[in-house]
Amino acid sequence: MKMSTVFAGMLIGASVGHAQAQDSADDFVGYWKTAQGEGIVQLQRCPLYKNAPPTALCGVIVWDAEVNNPQRSTSLDCNRKVFEASKFDGGVWREGWAFDTRKRKFYSAKLRLKGGNLHVRAYVGSEINGETEIFTRVAEVPPGCADRKPESISVNGAGR
Repeated sequence: MKMSTVFAGMLIGASVGHAQAQDSADDFVGYWKTAQGEGIVQLQRCPLYKNAPPTALCGVIVWDAEVNNPQRSTSLDCNRKVFEASKFDGGVWREGWAFDTRKRKFYSAKLRLKGGNLHVRAYVGSEINGETEIFTRVAEVPPGCADRKPESISVNGAGR
């Protein structure tokens, strides 16, 4: 699997977990490895991103497992914005979207913390129509993406 399946993998899901009451908006900030281990997304507040409110949470791919593969068949997704949520309420980041890098489609999304893991729920229409991918927190990001620009137009959520 290529990194381009980072958010496509969200549609292979597990059940949605309920956020614990003690989780704060900033507990989500950090580095999160995808369920398949093919990429790492950095979640942080959005003031540096176009069209995002400064209180929002944004996710950017900061490591792609294919970054050092000279025979990769798809473009890298290094530094591509793939998530944004504008409201934190009841332990959940809401009013958000996720970008499926494989299908190049947007989905509505919510983020919850459960048992120290990040549960990203991507859906169309109603949350019941979605799936959840579970990300694990990591302390370090392997080298490779830091100096790379996205190889196609970066997603910024405009028009959503």
